[in-house]
Amino acid sequence: MPPKQFILISLFAILTLSLGVPSAEPVTVPQNIPTATVTVPPSPTPTRTALPTPIPYYITATVWESQPAAAILTYHKFKTNRPSTYSTVSRLDFEEELESLYRSGYVSVSLEKWLAGDIRVPVGKRPVIFSMDDVFFRNQIALTAEGTPAKDTGLGVAWEFYKKHPEFGFHWALFSNLGDKPYGEGTSIEQKIQLANVIVWCIEHDAMIYNHTFRHVNLKNTKGLGVTAELRWNDETLRELLQLVHRADLIPKLRNMVALPGGRAPRWEDSQTALYGYTDPDGRKVQAIFNIDYITRPDFLKPPYARKFNPANLPRIVANLEAIEYLVENKEKYPAAKSCRLGPLDQGQSADSVYLAGQVSAAVRSGQCPHGVYVTDKFIFSAETEQTSLIQEIQNDNQP
Repeated sequence: MPPKQFILISLFAILTLSLGVPSAEPVTVPQNIPTATVTVPPSPTPTRTALPTPIPYYITATVWESQPAAAILTYHKFKTNRPSTYSTVSRLDFEEELESLYRSGYVSVSLEKWLAGDIRVPVGKRPVIFSMDDVFFRNQIALTAEGTPAKDTGLGVAWEFYKKHPEFGFHWALFSNLGDKPYGEGTSIEQKIQLANVIVWCIEHDAMIYNHTFRHVNLKNTKGLGVTAELRWNDETLRELLQLVHRADLIPKLRNMVALPGGRAPRWEDSQTALYGYTDPDGRKVQAIFNIDYITRPDFLKPPYARKFNPANLPRIVANLEAIEYLVENKEKYPAAKSCRLGPLDQGQSADSVYLAGQVSAAVRSGQCPHGVYVTDKFIFSAETEQTSLIQEIQNDNQP
């Protein structure tokens, strides 16, 4: 090899080693490279929420084996201790009367509920309805500084008795004359506010207020326009008093019922038309008209399904000592309530009159319950024979 070539080749080798140039050997690629594995979780199986199994339940119906009747006892004024008279009852006598009725198995029931068909009372009890005429006198009700009825007033006595015996109930029908007497003390507006506050308490405690004419007039000798005016003035005044103390929310609770002053019905045709066709400021037609008599001619309120029930001539009794004694001594003449358990029922069946009628029939046929009139919270049935029939659907709000 010529000396120049050898030198060039040697220099090339030295440069290659010093610069680290890789040799031209083939690169081997591994054949079994592991691959990344992605695990996808299985789709969840849809679950169905099990609906709760309806739990059968039972209801208790009031049963009347014969037609019930409720005496409407009508009070007027109250005295502290003096002897009771026709229109005035002493506080002590009134306390004794309530105690006598309670011991004899009577309970206070709502006039409105009775008229709507809800004639249920506890087992073994008999109904009595309390009413009051010529409202509002301060001896009938006055509020203390704490906002409760004064204990020396009529409703105060009744309220205290109710607190001792809540099972007796507290329900009153107050027939008012709002234009024939002042109420309370102070200026005219102060008296109105006192009266309005009393009215609010009454309505909120189921002492409901109805119409006895504005000035306690004798409707027998009043012409048609006068009848309408007396009823309308009284109704409008009642609503104005509620608005005065910002309680117009109570106006929908008012009802159109009238007690005849002295029990005297109009004699002339135009005044009869005015009374029986009277519509109150809220557009309600007259729902019931009440007369009054003594216990010497006992006439008690029948249930609304009875054939002789006449809403234009409903009986009340003057609440004197003789009337209370009559109720106590003659209580066995009037039926006491019984009861019957109906069921089992599923949801909604208590509102199914056909199904309930079948339940009543089954209970009577089995001998579990007696024949009679059955009352639930929604219906009245007759099961006086082997076949049960619907008598009346109860209007719980007593709307006209």
